[in-house]
Amino acid sequence: MRFLSKEVNVLKEYVETNGLDKREERWRKIDASDTSIAFPQLSEEEIRELTMGVYQIKLAKSYAQEHLDKDGNYEIYVNNDHDGILGAKLQSRHISAKKYLLWIGFDEINIKSWFCKCKIGSRVVGMCSHITSVIWFLSFARHRENPKIGVRNWCSYVDDAAALPVDDSDSDEDSLVGNEEE
Repeated sequence: MRFLSKEVNVLKEYVETNGLDKREERWRKIDASDTSIAFPQLSEEEIRELTMGVYQIKLAKSYAQEHLDKDGNYEIYVNNDHDGILGAKLQSRHISAKKYLLWIGFDEINIKSWFCKCKIGSRVVGMCSHITSVIWFLSFARHRENPKIGVRNWCSYVDDAAALPVDDSDSDEDSLVGNEEE
């Protein structure tokens, strides 16, 4: 981590030098079955090593859930016109008018570099949740038959108050208020 903290984000410099963040790219929507992107397949442990912990992976799963379309596909727009660099455009979870542009440098085996236009997206020690979400989906989740995407839906554990039986025992004797003898 100390070594990485002194490094410069070379992908950020490449993106800004070549104007990848300024020009209009050809974005296309992909889904889990898209095999045109030769992205490395990683385990969650390998992704955890890139993120320097589990927090970003938990956010990535939640972010992925926010980006699922009606068919259950992760809605992400990519550009892979540059060899070894995947560009992605992701809708913000918090601001509907905001889209984050990010780039991931990779080869067949490894994720080499990353850069996102968000506030913390240019760091080289760890990565933001936007980048983690794309890496988690492309390198892990899309290769699973039933990936666990997002957070658990706790609504199924809550009873509907309208479906509860009516309780007719509202007598004064059962009340906790005003039962003190004077």
